[in-house]
Amino acid sequence: MFNLVFAALVLSIPAGLLMLVRGVGRQWHKRPIALVGAALTAGGFTAVVWGFGVFAGGLDVREACEFTHNTNYDQAWRDRTGADGSSFFPLANACNEHVSLVPAWVNPTIIVLAVLSVSALALALFRIASAIFHRKERVSA
Repeated sequence: MFNLVFAALVLSIPAGLLMLVRGVGRQWHKRPIALVGAALTAGGFTAVVWGFGVFAGGLDVREACEFTHNTNYDQAWRDRTGADGSSFFPLANACNEHVSLVPAWVNPTIIVLAVLSVSALALALFRIASAIFHRKERVSA
């Protein structure tokens, strides 16, 4: 089920870009299709960055620490601090107290993209509701 959701979010990037291109104009921020496209694109990139962070250590963390990062693997420290890659957010997967497998830019990027996605979607919903409300005023007048 989780893989299906992740695939849908990744596939939302081309759909969002298409909607964004269709809605681009002089006042793109007033067009709901452009805002929904921006929300889909940012949401898709959020999923991609999150997936990059989750799988940063690879399948065998001990091998990644010892052979790729040339550092020791401290399982006791990982268990004690919770930096064992089991949390959904913030992403933390470390070899020891000095070496993290998740790049430093991943968690802040997830936050920025998620806020951008939610903001664009909320603005699109506001624009749609505003258009419906104003249409009803014109019809009844």
